[in-house]
Amino acid sequence: MKDILARLINGLKVTFLGGISLLWLAPIIPLISIVPEFAQHVAEIQLGMFDSKEAFSAKAMSEERWFFAYFKIAGLLIAILAAARFLGGAGKRWWDPRTVDWKRFLFALALNIAAGVIGFLIAGSVESGVPDVVNMAFQIATLPLLIYLVGPLYGDKSMTLKRAYTVGWFSAAMAGFFSLAAWLPAQPLHEYNHTLAMGQGDLVVWALMIWDSVLVGLMACWLGAGLAAGYWLGRPPEPGTLSEKA
Repeated sequence: MKDILARLINGLKVTFLGGISLLWLAPIIPLISIVPEFAQHVAEIQLGMFDSKEAFSAKAMSEERWFFAYFKIAGLLIAILAAARFLGGAGKRWWDPRTVDWKRFLFALALNIAAGVIGFLIAGSVESGVPDVVNMAFQIATLPLLIYLVGPLYGDKSMTLKRAYTVGWFSAAMAGFFSLAAWLPAQPLHEYNHTLAMGQGDLVVWALMIWDSVLVGLMACWLGAGLAAGYWLGRPPEPGTLSEKA
């Protein structure tokens, strides 16, 4: 029990302190998420979306906004995986592709995309009579696929699909716990930034959107750090370990 508690405490430390440290240790990683997030905010401001709540709702699905949204989502996912690589052992050579098991990574990525599409279809069918429990059960059942995806980022050939669905459950549970610990307080603040900007003057809106973009970059780092901490059961190797093995 003491060992589990120690791993949880250390994992939270890695998630929050390790994640925020990427702002100065590897600023490119949060910038991968910050830049497209801010670009979308620029488009939103130009569309007049912060003039009022009504204006925001009316233009939320506009083509101009969603053009930037795709880049924002891609940037967020890349930043999360990059943060996971850095804090999971790659260190300052997180960008070096030689420590990635690309064959396994691409296969795991394909499985996660397929699971995501199926999950989206199931979630969309809930209103048509599919019980919520089915959607929840599917989300839980596919959690180990995330661990299967992260393993190749570290060049960990021992993380097979079978292992992901056996001992990987512990890693998935920890990764979920650490990531939720970061996401739950940050997401409402992210949403509140938008609410607070409604009807404000230009200076306030720009200041809030700059801060919001930085917050999203931090969220990406925290989520990636949570993945790394969970994968290694709360005790990831020192940054740079994978680089030394490459």
